[in-house]
Amino acid sequence: MLSKQRFTEILGKNLKEARLKKGLTQDELAHKGGFYRTYVNLIETARRTPSTYSLHRLATVLKVKVTELYPSQG
Repeated sequence: MLSKQRFTEILGKNLKEARLKKGLTQDELAHKGGFYRTYVNLIETARRTPSTYSLHRLATVLKVKVTELYPSQG
């Protein structure tokens, strides 16, 4: 089982990869999702764990499933 810290690190990495694939800056993702850029940065650098609702909003902007942002079980 992953620790909360490791889960948050992988989640942040996956969020960043999805954001870059869509060609968005942190500022653009934050604006479209209704967040501050600093909040997106804190998630991507594993200093904050987003709520499920915040994660849903970010995934919606990125047009990915929330589960795609989670660490894989493999």
